[in-house]
Amino acid sequence: MNNPSMLINKFIVKTIAWLIVLMASLFPARYINSVYGYLPFLGLLSLLLLSVLSLLLIRAGIHFEAEDSYVVCQRGETVNVTLKIVNGSFLICPQARAYLYVSDFFGGDDSVSPAAFTMPAKGGSDFSFAIKMNHIGMYSAGVKALQIYDILGIFSITMPGCGGIAITVLPRILPADEIEFKDEMLSESHSLQKSTVSDGFDYTGVREYALGDSIKRIHWKLSAHFKDYMTKITETSHKNDLVVVIDLQTASPPRDMLPGIYDCLVETGLSLIEQAMSRDVEYSLLFAGQNGEIARAVPRGGQDYENLVGRLPVVYDGCGADIPDGADILENESHLGNRSANIILCTSRITDHLVRELINIKQNKRNPMLYYVMKPDANRREMEELKAPLKTLEDYDILYHIVTAEAMA
Repeated sequence: MNNPSMLINKFIVKTIAWLIVLMASLFPARYINSVYGYLPFLGLLSLLLLSVLSLLLIRAGIHFEAEDSYVVCQRGETVNVTLKIVNGSFLICPQARAYLYVSDFFGGDDSVSPAAFTMPAKGGSDFSFAIKMNHIGMYSAGVKALQIYDILGIFSITMPGCGGIAITVLPRILPADEIEFKDEMLSESHSLQKSTVSDGFDYTGVREYALGDSIKRIHWKLSAHFKDYMTKITETSHKNDLVVVIDLQTASPPRDMLPGIYDCLVETGLSLIEQAMSRDVEYSLLFAGQNGEIARAVPRGGQDYENLVGRLPVVYDGCGADIPDGADILENESHLGNRSANIILCTSRITDHLVRELINIKQNKRNPMLYYVMKPDANRREMEELKAPLKTLEDYDILYHIVTAEAMA
């Protein structure tokens, strides 16, 4: 938008110019000793008042319309936005300026473009523009502000615009040949626990409900008796299920690389979910929600992915102090009553805490795996720093894969 000081300066110049004109219109009254000498001044003053009144009437009749109020697309697709500004008054709007905007990945305004136009009485003006959605997330596009002028071009009113359209950008699911995931990577659980949740009717006892337990496994009669949910358990049996953890905490990369890393983390995690789904493997997804809570979901595509994008936290440089990282989520998962045999972590940073949690999972006879997302321009020093933790994982036979994030689009 225009510089506010520049707008103020223009208004001051116009005001001074019209004051000079009004003062000049009083000269006839000095030489004509009658009321007719004031007619030029009164005429100009009336014109100014009518101009201001017309501006207020036009302002009262302005409203905004959008062809679509909500659009869902996949990352990389182009969205066509059509907005309409309607003048509902019986007066022509001789000059107006709309400031069109598109929000960016971080929630700010990616671009604000002024567009000058006129509006007929009881009519409107259409604005159409195409936006390529390069990153996963929730965005908005519309009119940030609308400036309308009076018929003389002296006075103007700037009114807030409208969001116009909300856009949800979904992740792309990577083809099977682009994501390394094989059946032999999954192993049956040989947990040291002596009891696991039962799927059948034969069970050896009950315990208190824990996050992740299926509602089908709740013992309803005992739950009613104890006034708390109780879950059936049985002797240890082998399981072949999977939990995918998406860690959206980042290692403070340059701001322009954050969207690409975010996309890669989410798309890698959901592509692994799709692979598990195609193999009929029982799966779930763990992630940190917008309020810092550790959330579990079982997405099955379509509407589930749309809901998931709305639940994921917005990531930006310097944020996330209150959001659990991958190590925190793994530590929390290890205390669940119904733990998975296989656990895959998608992360863009490796800490000592994270390595310890992966080793702890391995030592508890479960199968941890790591998908590490690397920024596209990693230098030699960063590669050297990565060798030590990866060597530790190798020593404990923990599988890992390195995925490179896309450069900024």
